[in-house]
Amino acid sequence: MQLFQSSMAYTIVERDVSAERISHAYLLLTPDARNLRSWLKELAKAVLKADARAARLIDEEQYSDCIVFPARGEKASVAQLKAMLEEVYIKPVEGERKVFLLDNVQDMLASAQNKLLKVLEEPPRNVYFILGALSEFPVLSTIKSRAKRLEAAGFTAAQTEQYIRERYPQREDAREIAAMSGGILGRAEELAEGGSLREAGAEAVQLLLTITPPGIPAAARRYAEKGETVRLLGMLRLVLRDALRLKLGRAAGADTEPMRRIAQRFDVGTLVRAQEKITQAEKNIKFNANAAVALEVLLAEITEGR
Repeated sequence: MQLFQSSMAYTIVERDVSAERISHAYLLLTPDARNLRSWLKELAKAVLKADARAARLIDEEQYSDCIVFPARGEKASVAQLKAMLEEVYIKPVEGERKVFLLDNVQDMLASAQNKLLKVLEEPPRNVYFILGALSEFPVLSTIKSRAKRLEAAGFTAAQTEQYIRERYPQREDAREIAAMSGGILGRAEELAEGGSLREAGAEAVQLLLTITPPGIPAAARRYAEKGETVRLLGMLRLVLRDALRLKLGRAAGADTEPMRRIAQRFDVGTLVRAQEKITQAEKNIKFNANAAVALEVLLAEITEGR
């Protein structure tokens, strides 16, 4: 994960290790659900000063001194957490340090977090915890107060574009993917592994040109049923952004007949507010809001100029 190693979150941990002032607990906050677990492992490698063999075993979740919890695809229960914490007092096997990685802490019940809190308050010597969460709000304030906060909110468009070009050399639309992803690497990866953005862009343009209030519910359901809501939101962001630039005379490259019609259909205020509305819709869906409802609300707000 070379790109993550350029992040401030990784740099902070690396500096702490070099200065021998490692925090007994770190809390990594990122909206990137796809990469959170992998990034926790990268931080563990830094804390453990892992060599090539140890790094491989950490990636495979088979390293004795790096416990990853919960098992992939599972949610943490109080009983499972209690069993894991019994290992806290077992000395490291291969080195001087032992690291516990807790993935998706935002999904842990308050009772499970309280069980963890007792260990964080009095951690054994040379035992470190690296917690990961997609959102800080479900994490108990007492947990947050005992962990050093790290953030990996996103990467620049240039960084994301370069990453996509290197990892997916077959994609000729790396720049568009980077713009759609909003700097969220996992989202960019999903877009790169999907179909043509050109076709998706044309569909977004057609939707904006033809959608009317009576047709919004059916359109929202159609995209939700196909699992394409998030992808459509990304394309709507790009199309409406280009329409705004065209309206302001700043996007000659977008000066096509369909884009001129979109720019004429919506006023500047609507186009500006649309970017915030799309971001809010994406957040709502990420936190388990109904995708069809979120898209329906967004399209209604755009068409009504709110």
